Amino acid sequence: MPSILIVEKLGNIKSTTVKKYDEAELYKKAGLKTADGFKCFTTWPVELANKTYNISLYGKTSGRATHENKYEFPPPVDNTLFFGNCILINKNTDGDVVDLSSGEWEAIYEHLYGGFEDLGDDDSDEEESDDETGLKRTKDGYVKDGFVVGDDDDGGDDDDEEEGESDEDEEPIYTKKSKSAKKEQGSSKIKSVFELKPVEPDNYLDYTSELSEESYIE
Repeated sequence: MPSILIVEKLGNIKSTTVKKYDEAELYKKAGLKTADGFKCFTTWPVELANKTYNISLYGKTSGRATHENKYEFPPPVDNTLFFGNCILINKNTDGDVVDLSSGEWEAIYEHLYGGFEDLGDDDSDEEESDDETGLKRTKDGYVKDGFVVGDDDDGGDDDDEEEGESDEDEEPIYTKKSKSAKKEQGSSKIKSVFELKPVEPDNYLDYTSELSEESYIE
């Protein structure tokens, strides 16, 4: 009893066995009521791990809405929309149906797409090649191209900021003593404003005598 794979419409893969293989009865394994439109759409011949595979895909491309099969099959049917469940079988070189496990199909699937791991390695190699260019870089990894501030410039800005902070710290602090000194200076200025100029006594007496004489004559 060979094992075959059922690709459900939601994308899940389930393994099942057939007592006697009959291509005309495969639609029943797919859960279909009739065989209308159910047929083989492609076969992938694959040599993998010193083993030969001939994977055939059975399904149908007509059906009701919401019954589309969401599984992404490899080329040449990667753009073909299937409905309902699909069937995958494996045949040997003699054309007999032989076992096909889900693990084997996963390896074949990656092989048909060129290998997913190799694609990731190529991307990492490109990133490394970009990093290994001969451009001069700062200690933070920035390229010194005239638009990116270098380490020296960054250091200079830090020094300026530190100097600015030190200047602010060195501003004089006015203590009570300096305020009292200002108060004394202010009081001295007030005294100078109200200072009276002394009058000469001789002149004062002379004016008085003249006034007295005039009043007497009258």
